[in-house]
Amino acid sequence: MGRLIDAALAVGTVFGVQYASREISPADDPSTRRWYDRLNKPHFNPPGPVYGVVWTILDGLLAWSGYRLLRAEKSCCRTVALILWALCVAGVAGFPFFVFRKRQLGTGLAICVGLIMTSGASICAAHKVDCKAASMQVPFFAWLIFATCIHEEIWRTN
Repeated sequence: MGRLIDAALAVGTVFGVQYASREISPADDPSTRRWYDRLNKPHFNPPGPVYGVVWTILDGLLAWSGYRLLRAEKSCCRTVALILWALCVAGVAGFPFFVFRKRQLGTGLAICVGLIMTSGASICAAHKVDCKAASMQVPFFAWLIFATCIHEEIWRTN
């Protein structure tokens, strides 16, 4: 029964945050969509549907990583890894709130930079607990770097 609860907790956390984020994204709000579409974006900004595919994969990997960390033997290292993992997941919700709901591009950039640092720390902490859990977070880290480059250009040119 513990595995089922851990799986539900990890998956529910990640996909719950993603669902909440979607509620305030440009895909669901016409005025936010118009505002976002009018922003200057860099040539390397992927088309909208790419984000959905990428985030589905990243969310699955983050949930799986969280599950593995929850299943690991209890220790201080595990607690640190889970806290950092949870901060990464929370940051995913913070970005669309400030960028799309509040339209604060600078705050969004700060969140991006913070997420890169938190994600890197989360990978390091998870590596001490479960190497596979840590490796599942690497694509998220790589995407954050790319997404931060995109967002920095949007912030700078708008």
